[in-house]
Amino acid sequence: MDSFVQKHDFEKKLNTLTQLLRGNLRYKMIDFDLTKFFSYDKYQGLRLGAGVKLNEKFSKTFSPYGYFGYGFKDHRWKYGLGLDVKLSSKRTSVFRVDYVDDVFAAGRFSNNMWDMMMKVNDINLDLHNATFYKNQKWGASFLYDISNSLSMKIAVNKEKQEALFDYQYKNFGNSFDNTSATLSLKFAPNDKNIMTPSGKFTYEKGYPQIFMNYEKGFKTLGGDLDYHRLDALIIHQFRSKLGFTNIKLFGGISSGTAPIWKNFEIAGQRDQNSDNWSSAINTPTNLGFATMPSGTFFADKFVGFKVSQYLPFRFKTFGSKYSNIELEYQSAIGGFKNSADHQFQFQVLDHYYQEVGFIWNRFLGRNFGVGFSYRLGYYQTSQFKDNFGIKFRLNIL
Repeated sequence: MDSFVQKHDFEKKLNTLTQLLRGNLRYKMIDFDLTKFFSYDKYQGLRLGAGVKLNEKFSKTFSPYGYFGYGFKDHRWKYGLGLDVKLSSKRTSVFRVDYVDDVFAAGRFSNNMWDMMMKVNDINLDLHNATFYKNQKWGASFLYDISNSLSMKIAVNKEKQEALFDYQYKNFGNSFDNTSATLSLKFAPNDKNIMTPSGKFTYEKGYPQIFMNYEKGFKTLGGDLDYHRLDALIIHQFRSKLGFTNIKLFGGISSGTAPIWKNFEIAGQRDQNSDNWSSAINTPTNLGFATMPSGTFFADKFVGFKVSQYLPFRFKTFGSKYSNIELEYQSAIGGFKNSADHQFQFQVLDHYYQEVGFIWNRFLGRNFGVGFSYRLGYYQTSQFKDNFGIKFRLNIL
């Protein structure tokens, strides 16, 4: 068996596959981050860059990493540097220090502890979004597997943040110093994991998956802000006679003295200018709304629901590839107690926002899917062009 494995180089091929599933392209002692090569959003325009990390072939304990990116619309360089220190080979136990000088979308739902494939799904979330802020951060964190099912991450950060859009918050202006601590948890009781030289690898993803983040801002060490921010996401998937059903329940609450990006943008994916022919085009994401204008709806508390139903049949059109149909429904509602403290143009999501849609995966036997979504209920307008979204999904596997 050992000779057979060596002859066909199975170990090397398996290692390459696991690295790709982690979002890395490996060359000897260097891992290239596939998510850093390029992206696009309305603020930066096309962003090109690279991310590299030295793997266990360099050192079994220390792993330096860094990335850079350049936006061709804002004409700015962004970068991050850090060092991971591996404290155990039997379980995940990693101490990290890092520095980041980058821009981020305001009010994003936390993706701490998400696996790489979930993060890849959100690469184009800000395709039509220009509501960004600049963040210069010094940070330290500790990632640890409490058990095979429960993982935690504790992080402390010292940040200098500045709005990159027309914004004022109370008497603070548009820039802030922030000192914060964050506790992140992931509970996945049915995941099947193995330890590899590169760290833990989940070879069979199970459900439910539960994610929780609690962040506290402190008026210490020069911090201007005093706030609490809590968010949670529950994902469950099961099979029945109707096919595969995937359910997401998510929400969050923020309180205290905090700028708009420490609250929540309900992730819209349409361009606010519906007269533009491309305003309705986007890609499927984890929690985004295909018919909602980007950077429009904010809340200091909200709850959302999304269900995707994969119908229990496949069919052929052209070629040898099979197609299938996915139906979707999602909704969200929230509120904003002190919305007048945030001086910029936005709406409070204080009624149910609803949309329905479908995706034809492997459209006409090709390696991409095409979907259509339509807005229902309170926020529906009389103009058809305002209410729909079109999705394109690349089917790689």
